Amino acid sequence: LTGLLVDSVKRGLEAGISSESDRPNVSVKCRIGLFDDAEQMRPLEEGDYNYLKEYITTIHSAGANHVVLHARPAILSGLSPVKNRIIPTLDYDFVRSIATDFEGKVDITLNGGITKLTQLKTLQSDESSPISTYMAGRWTLRRPLDLVGVEALAKDESSASLIETNTISTALENYIDYTLSMTTLPSHKQRFTTADLCLPLYLVAEQLKDDWDYDEEDNPSQDAPLLSYDEIESLYDVIRDGIIHLQDCHNKGGKKAKNSNNVYKQISTSIKCLAGTKVVNKWKRNRAEL
Repeated sequence: LTGLLVDSVKRGLEAGISSESDRPNVSVKCRIGLFDDAEQMRPLEEGDYNYLKEYITTIHSAGANHVVLHARPAILSGLSPVKNRIIPTLDYDFVRSIATDFEGKVDITLNGGITKLTQLKTLQSDESSPISTYMAGRWTLRRPLDLVGVEALAKDESSASLIETNTISTALENYIDYTLSMTTLPSHKQRFTTADLCLPLYLVAEQLKDDWDYDEEDNPSQDAPLLSYDEIESLYDVIRDGIIHLQDCHNKGGKKAKNSNNVYKQISTSIKCLAGTKVVNKWKRNRAEL
């Protein structure tokens, strides 16, 4: 079935390409294996490998030239989506073997379990690895500012060399200007809710709080913060000032957070005023599951 879908997608893309020399890139994302329920879960065996290899051979023949492999098997029933991203065991060697077998034919991206810069750097530093690229989703949602370090790694630079507070401040200020421009549009032209626009600011503020509270003894598996305390305070101020402007725009001055020495508390309270306490509490729960 996936082969038929890939073939259909490829033909559709080719129909929209004017130049015959251009070939569409078709990618497929899947798990390395699957089990009907948690009771059947076990270490993957040769039969599982051959099944996956045959599957990738089929979709490659149909036109797929890129496969993203989540390095965990999927449990079809009995586990929540959150637990399905945690409980099944990661098997990077399984992915590397597939990448070796399809080297030069299909680009293989490894996905799953990448949670910090040092881990990504270690994976990328293996010059003998047949893996083409790496994918991370939950990590960058939980710690969006780490993308600055990812950019540095992509440019083969020291992670810290691109962590410039002015650059991040400018990006935050530009985003805040964008949110203000969106919220002042007539209602029929607004594409995002206020909560949608506040979510990125909330995620950045939460990462700054985590980094401020960082203790190496309590978090031995976590990378040390890339920003100093002074830099974190500076970015807190940018977010706080931006949230104040947003509140003024929404005429919610009466619900502003009172002045406090705790800037994070001010930001948290102000975002709750804008997005709603229930919404922010849901964000907090979802972030804890990332």
